[in-house]
Amino acid sequence: MPEPPKPITAPVRPTENIVDTGDNLQISSETPSVDLGKFTNTMTLQFSTDGQATPLVRSNPNYPPAAARDGVEGWVEMEFAISPQGEVIDVKVTNAEPKRVFDQAAVRALRKWKYRPLIVDGKPQPQYAQRVVLEFTLEQ
Repeated sequence: MPEPPKPITAPVRPTENIVDTGDNLQISSETPSVDLGKFTNTMTLQFSTDGQATPLVRSNPNYPPAAARDGVEGWVEMEFAISPQGEVIDVKVTNAEPKRVFDQAAVRALRKWKYRPLIVDGKPQPQYAQRVVLEFTLEQ
């Protein structure tokens, strides 16, 4: 039986791999990959959150075809908020390398994520200043 998901804390840029197993989300040492012909996209997620955000649904970004073809790798750091309904809102790219190559794919994927809302006194609360870094790497 898989371990229940661990809450994400705020250490300095930890690297955790998240695997969606259907109903449950679990942290795993396995890295999700997408077959791109001669390349394999390996995506590493780095979380730095100020709240107790628990991801429930995660959508992997699509590796931009031009970047895959040209062998370009990089990462996108984003800041966002979580609504009381657990939806990702107010996504802003705060840093990226290379600039503007992976931004659109990363933002589009993050907007599909769903979180367990923070409950305070029995009521769901918004969570602000959440951060995530999506890394895009190719393996030959």
